[in-house]
Order: sequence, then C-alpha cells, then structure tokens
Amino acid sequence: MSFKKIALVIVFTLTNFSLYAHEGHESGMTKSSYGGIVKKSKNVFVEVVQDESIEIYITDHEYKNLVSPKLAVSAYADVKGKKIPLKLESHAKNITVITDLKKEKHFKLNVVVKFNGKDEEVTFPLEN
Repeated sequence: MSFKKIALVIVFTLTNFSLYAHEGHESGMTKSSYGGIVKKSKNVFVEVVQDESIEIYITDHEYKNLVSPKLAVSAYADVKGKKIPLKLESHAKNITVITDLKKEKHFKLNVVVKFNGKDEEVTFPLEN
C-alpha cells in the first residue's frame, strides 16, 4: 500500500470514531426555534428575536409554548446601569416588547418570568 492510501485509511477511521463517540449524547446547548438567542432558566427557555421589533418566546424544557394570559412576564432594559421598565404585548405564541430604544447602541434586556410562584430572570445583551 502506498503512503497516501494508508494516510486516507487512518483519517477515515479516526473520523468515524469521532462521529460515533458523540452519538446519543446531548450537547447541552439549547435550540433556537425562531432564529433568536436562547437562555435557559430553571424551568423555562426564553428566546429573544431582535429584528424590526423585539419578540420574546417562552417554552418549557420540552419546547412547548407557555405564552398565555396566565403567564406573568415582565421585562426591563438596563441602559448604562439605569433600569427602564418595558411595556409588553402578548400574542398567541410570543410577546412583543414595546419600546423606543432605537437610539441606544447597547443595552441589556432582562426578562422575568413568574413560574410556579417564583421569579426566573434571564438577561440578553442586545444592540441596535
């Protein structure tokens, strides 16, 4: 056998072992259902999608939608250390953030979800 053939066999074998080594294991990463940034709290996933507006999606850890009139959600922006309460508009699958933060280059969006009587907060660094 030539050196090239031996090298190819070794590379192919190592690549296959590497692929099978990860089979069946969770990577620990959360998946984005709507193309946004996903953060995990103790009981929920919060996904923020920033486009023309800021949309918030909240699911349980099985990715089932939790947005409903019964779910208590609040949000505030942290702009240079100043907390600015944000108005939220609830829809069937998501929550729209009503804000005029277009002039702010960088800010943190803090989303607070009341789940089973306890507040769970996640923070998203955003920019315009």
